[in-house]
Amino acid sequence: MTNLVLRRTYNDHPHPEDDDKFWSIDCDGYYVGSLVQHQGRSDEPPEWRWAFHMHAGRFSNGVRQVTPTDGRAGSREEALPDIRQAMERYLEFIGAEGWATHVAHMEWLKERDAVSRQRQNRA
Repeated sequence: MTNLVLRRTYNDHPHPEDDDKFWSIDCDGYYVGSLVQHQGRSDEPPEWRWAFHMHAGRFSNGVRQVTPTDGRAGSREEALPDIRQAMERYLEFIGAEGWATHVAHMEWLKERDAVSRQRQNRA
């Protein structure tokens, strides 16, 4: 079973009343997607939209696609089973090679961000 965790995206959101509308989806400690409450027309109820954003090497960017990699639900709780099922299918599709590529990309982003913070602190 895949270890999926929702994490608030904004800790310092300019509108604190919106904090519960923006979530990151993490898998085994790595960012894999987003879950966001979306308000369409004012006469419609809001809906929750989710999508994966993974860098899985040759399995990314539409080269070979497994579906679904995104979805919609009436509530955050209703979205969770769909996200889990889709993530498990996606991980099976990309396999160890694709997951390792995504993890390497996320580690590279951490290193890049750390270097940027160091440069900003020196300035």
